[in-house]
Amino acid sequence: MIIFNFGIPKSGTDWSQAVFQKIWQHQSFEFRSEKANSVQELNQVVGTMDLNERLILQFDLLTEEAIAAAQDDAVRPFYHYRDPRDVVCAEMELQSMSFADAVDQTVAAYQEIHHALCLPGIMVIPYEHLLKNAEGLIFQMATKLGVLLKLDEVEAIAQEMNILLTAPAAFSGTAGTSQAVRIDGEHTADTDPIQPLMIGKWRDRLSQSEQAMVTRFFKPLVTQFGYGE
Repeated sequence: MIIFNFGIPKSGTDWSQAVFQKIWQHQSFEFRSEKANSVQELNQVVGTMDLNERLILQFDLLTEEAIAAAQDDAVRPFYHYRDPRDVVCAEMELQSMSFADAVDQTVAAYQEIHHALCLPGIMVIPYEHLLKNAEGLIFQMATKLGVLLKLDEVEAIAQEMNILLTAPAAFSGTAGTSQAVRIDGEHTADTDPIQPLMIGKWRDRLSQSEQAMVTRFFKPLVTQFGYGE
């Protein structure tokens, strides 16, 4: 089984990557976990992956090759999205982008959402659910993978995720590199701390003129997804 863990940048794929690993660890499954940081890396992994292995593939940009691969029954796609104004803010902070570049990248990312939603069997994950409905979300993610977790296992994974979220020094410096981790019942890999979850950060981190600009610019998306102004 192949997990396609992707979506709008800074919308929770790091959180889900850790959850997927923990779900399979709880089942003592052997698997690989990779993060593609470019189109070239993504196409390389997609072009060489074995559909009979367990692989968790994390990426942002959706390519034609990934769309074609997602049609296979062995692939489980999960798509993440977030308030575009918070995405702009997160890109500026975490990628040291200018305001204009962060807006452009967010626009480009959201242009792919219609292609993503057409993928067969896709599970869409709103960023807000990571904060407000973690246990229910973890249970649904596991079920999508054909795993029926016991309620105490779901609670345990949610508690483990809380530890990662509150760990000091979010991101250990490996976030910008491709990684391959093989894990089985006897060998586990340390999971990097996850960037703290935050909703509505654009109201505090952007200037008044930037707030007005992103609210006006992304109004159709804000309205479509029901985000408050």
